[in-house]
Amino acid sequence: MMPPPLAWLVHLGCLEIHAWLSRKDTLEYPDFAVVDLDPAEGTPFPQVIEVALLVHEVLKQLGLKGYPKTSGSRGMHVFTPIYPWWTFKEVISAVKALAQMVVRSYPRGATLKHNVERRRGKVYLDYLQNVRGRSMAFLYSLRALPGAPVSTPLSWEEVKAGRFEPLSFNYYNIKERMATIGDLWSSIQEAPQSLDPLLNFLLKERKA
Repeated sequence: MMPPPLAWLVHLGCLEIHAWLSRKDTLEYPDFAVVDLDPAEGTPFPQVIEVALLVHEVLKQLGLKGYPKTSGSRGMHVFTPIYPWWTFKEVISAVKALAQMVVRSYPRGATLKHNVERRRGKVYLDYLQNVRGRSMAFLYSLRALPGAPVSTPLSWEEVKAGRFEPLSFNYYNIKERMATIGDLWSSIQEAPQSLDPLLNFLLKERKA
């Protein structure tokens, strides 16, 4: 049986499912830290993949695991499950530190500049998606775009292979994909992680 909240959304004609990064029991403390990789108009998608892999590498060096997915539009998201111990403000600071490390290693292809004119040809690492009250397209959400793309979880092996496009996964093939490989994020909340490695890095940066 369809859960009542989902049935309500269906009756409203909703396509996209946007959600907070925290659950109602710990509303002020996020369960995820997120990097939104948003390419400027005309930026090739392989560049988005390059930046995603750099995010993966930085997280790995800090002993953290991120989970990639397509945004269902032009970009990608990397979710890192965390203990709900830190406020949104603390999570923003931590993710900003992560984004700064990526930009330093790839300044010609990645940026933290919010102004559209100043990020031409680059991928914007949007750490501000972690603001309290901000919602974003969650996994398996349809997007209101031509072809009915779906925001789809990926493995890092798929990302490294790079044999997909932003709109590769959609209403017409997502069911077959899940039947074949299952839900790659089925256990994502079973292994929350500490933000301390990122926050400690941020502290060292401020003292430098």
